[in-house]
Amino acid sequence: MTSNCIGCGRELSAERAELGYTYCTAPACQAEYRRGPTVTAVAVNKSGDAFRVVEPDEIAARAAAGELATKNTGLGTEHVSAPAAPAAPRVPAPRRSTERRRPARTAAPSWTPAQEKIIRLYADMGLSPRRIAERARENTPRLGVTEALAVRVLSAPRR
Repeated sequence: MTSNCIGCGRELSAERAELGYTYCTAPACQAEYRRGPTVTAVAVNKSGDAFRVVEPDEIAARAAAGELATKNTGLGTEHVSAPAAPAAPRVPAPRRSTERRRPARTAAPSWTPAQEKIIRLYADMGLSPRRIAERARENTPRLGVTEALAVRVLSAPRR
C-alpha cells in the first residue's frame, strides 16, 4: 500500500502511511500540514502552572463552565483600603426647650467588614488583641489593623 504526500506528491514511507499521516517529512510540508497538540497553561495559586493537553474547543468549554476560574480563597483579605481617620467630633448646638428629644442613634462602626472579619478570625483562634495586630500586620498589611482597632471590634456586637 503506497500513498502520496498531499503537499508535494512524493511517495510516503510505509511506516508513515500506516500511522495515518497524509504528508511527508519535507520541511515545506511539515510547516504547512503539521498540527501539534494544543497545550494550555492554567495558573495555579502557590504552585507552578498546570498544563493541559486538550483540544481547543474542550479547553474553551471548560473555561466557560468556570472549571479553570480562580477560586476565592481569601481569608478576610479583601483588598480594601483602611478607613480614613474619623473627622473631629461635632459639638452639638444647644437644645431649645421646645425641641423634642430624639433617641440617640447608634454610630456606624469605624472599621471595614474586611478588618472585622480578620480580627474575629484571629480572636476565634484565641489570639490576644496585641497578637491579632501583629499577625494582621504580617499577613494583611493593607487592612491597617492596630491593637486599639482589635479591642474596639471585639468589644462591639457582631454585625
